[in-house]
Amino acid sequence: MGVTLQQIADMAGVHKSTVDKVIHNRPGVSDAKRQMIKKLLEENHYESNPLAKALNYQKKKMKVAVILPEVDSTPFLKAGMELVRQDFNSFNIEVQYDILNFSNKEEKINELSHLKKEEISGVVLMPLENEVFEEIQQLLKKNEIPVVTINTEMIDGSQLCYVGQDCEQQGKIAARMLSLFKPGGANLGIISRHHMRSVRIRENSLRSYLTEISNIIPPEETVYIVETAEDAYNKTKEYLLAHPETDALYLTCGRVADICRAVEDLGRADRMTVICYEGYPEIMELIKRGRVACSIANDLMNQGRLAMRLLFEYLIYEKESESKVIYISNRIILKENA
Repeated sequence: MGVTLQQIADMAGVHKSTVDKVIHNRPGVSDAKRQMIKKLLEENHYESNPLAKALNYQKKKMKVAVILPEVDSTPFLKAGMELVRQDFNSFNIEVQYDILNFSNKEEKINELSHLKKEEISGVVLMPLENEVFEEIQQLLKKNEIPVVTINTEMIDGSQLCYVGQDCEQQGKIAARMLSLFKPGGANLGIISRHHMRSVRIRENSLRSYLTEISNIIPPEETVYIVETAEDAYNKTKEYLLAHPETDALYLTCGRVADICRAVEDLGRADRMTVICYEGYPEIMELIKRGRVACSIANDLMNQGRLAMRLLFEYLIYEKESESKVIYISNRIILKENA
């Protein structure tokens, strides 16, 4: 019987995921350690057997963690992931969902202590730019746990692959649509959120491209909300009362319905052009009612499904994604196709 990956790891004094990185020529291993592991693989005639590994996983329990912030897209991403879990039902895979709302950062970090103590085979992660997610990424890297990210890459780009939107393209599409809806110019307001690289890329892309293709001048300030109904409503209302000239809103983030509710309550809906993202049922209804002019959406269920499938196929069959970046295509939704 041939030597196993675990046996090679024991000989080298490393975690088996380090050996896996060497086998698949991935970064994250020092040159000296890499050469030592390669020598052990050669001397012991190691041969990777994906089929045997898959059969072994049918007997052995495997745990996958899904770590997501509590945002509007989370239920749709989770629904797509659940489809994959059902497809792999014959394998003994437990999927643990950690949905974080950051009401208590210290408590949330403690809740994720299982990333240190338990054997997690892999993770699907939507990273945010805050101390909780920075701690999570450090834990995953330290324990050499394979990660597929959605919406944002890891700080050091060490994920197996990224599955999500081309956020720069999304910002340019929004700029183009705004220039078409407001050819004579606009008094634009931008509403966004902190700690999410994807929405920052959207905003920066719109700002730079808008000045290239139109006479619309982006505002100096951005309104930042926490993605709760109360905060989105109150901050939108406060901004519009301070800026009565505003006749267009670009929303990079969620809580679109609450933002539009504030616009309506101020009696400004009929002269406000709103451009946002995603195709949630409430956004589709707002488009049909003329309260949102345009939304740029991608298939969130497909995004979740693909991210989970890529992780499962890597863990079970040792199959790596052909690309480190996989973009989900964008769709422009107007009243005519809502």
